[in-house]
Amino acid sequence: MQNKWVKIIFAASLAFNLAFVSTAVYKKFTAPRENHSKSICKEDIKLHGEQKEKIKRIIKQFRISLLEYKQDILDKRIAIIEAMSDTEFNLEDIEKKTKELNERENQLNLLFVDTLIRLNALLEPGQRLNFLYQLSQDWFFIDNKDKK
Repeated sequence: MQNKWVKIIFAASLAFNLAFVSTAVYKKFTAPRENHSKSICKEDIKLHGEQKEKIKRIIKQFRISLLEYKQDILDKRIAIIEAMSDTEFNLEDIEKKTKELNERENQLNLLFVDTLIRLNALLEPGQRLNFLYQLSQDWFFIDNKDKK
């Protein structure tokens, strides 16, 4: 009887995971695409030719690393869910997997900050202000529209 419930819970867990992943993939491919490299390299920053190339290279490296980190984080989350689906799961194992997940997410945050620092180092003082302003608009949704 107990084995039957384990199979049902496992099947439900897999179904939810597949639904979550397929929803994320569907949204990714049907959503209008924004090109963040264009928003960073807008003309009001007035980048020089060499700056544009270096910035595009840094952003490309970040995006590749970002994909790897996101996949690893997703794998670690699935491993935690699978470990919890066991009827006699080991709490220490789940805590260990959770610490690994948190470490990986922290590494991603550090990579993000490091990338911003590298981009910032390529810019001149006037360009930095425009870059930070655009970043705040694009990523933090701060808008400069007049309020009525």
